[in-house]
Amino acid sequence: MLQLTIREDLSEIIHYTSPDIPVSSLALRLDQFINHTTDCHWHEDLEFTIVTEGTMSYFVNDVACRLSKGMGIFVNSNRLHFNGPGAKSSHDCRYTCLLLHPSLLRGNAHIESRFVDPFLYDIGRDALVLSPETGWQRRVLSCLTALARMAREQPDGYELRLQSQFFFLCSLFYKNTSVETGLPAGRSELMKSIKNMIGFIHVHYAEKITLDDIAASGMMCRSKCCRLFKQILRQTIFEYLLRYRIRKSINLLANTGMSITEIAGYCGFNSASYYTEVFNKTTGMAPRDYRTRNRFKKNPAFPI
Repeated sequence: MLQLTIREDLSEIIHYTSPDIPVSSLALRLDQFINHTTDCHWHEDLEFTIVTEGTMSYFVNDVACRLSKGMGIFVNSNRLHFNGPGAKSSHDCRYTCLLLHPSLLRGNAHIESRFVDPFLYDIGRDALVLSPETGWQRRVLSCLTALARMAREQPDGYELRLQSQFFFLCSLFYKNTSVETGLPAGRSELMKSIKNMIGFIHVHYAEKITLDDIAASGMMCRSKCCRLFKQILRQTIFEYLLRYRIRKSINLLANTGMSITEIAGYCGFNSASYYTEVFNKTTGMAPRDYRTRNRFKKNPAFPI
């Protein structure tokens, strides 16, 4: 099973496909992730996802999108996002995820000011769903598929071809979308608040933290805090906290000799029995069984 590498501020540490060029291309399945859902995160890289089998739900800031086979989505730089099943029975979704860092477009002041920066700071474009039914979007999807394959196979001279295709891709977006510069202050502050609250949980998950503590870290009232979690993360604060504590316990189970009671306390649970109950409900197995199956694995699996 896979887990994203995420810092305390929710930014993802990207492991690029090539050490010489900031591009990542991966063929993935939803059932590789905990609960068939990726963790909420952000990064500077532009993200392009294409569904190759099944369906998925994709969440960007406070907007939800449904993607089916052949469709894709573009997620702009520095936007909170995550994805999960498109339906209760669609856990077998397969997709390609392509990350391209904006630095690939830089190097000329005129191009940066006229094309790159407006593209990155488009206030009306957190994300764009791409459909093969629309002519120019079909060209984008075809270009993305070629880019993803090229980044994985890395033929001789692929760096030049990849950068050239990235510029072509941006020209299609520029020609076919309206772009405005600047970020709306209210929405920008709202997303900063949710990042701060999630970051607070990541730092203090092992402690006894309250709703008041979390709301204060985002400088808002309790009701607004709860509403934001449901709106953006599609789960309650309590559900997010429990899930994060279970995540943090995984490596301890697999790679330490700590007892179940010690792990429960270390990860913020008030008793081993409650930890076992939540772990069993989340994973379908007891912590001891999980430890037996994943002992001393560098990247322990999370059972489905």
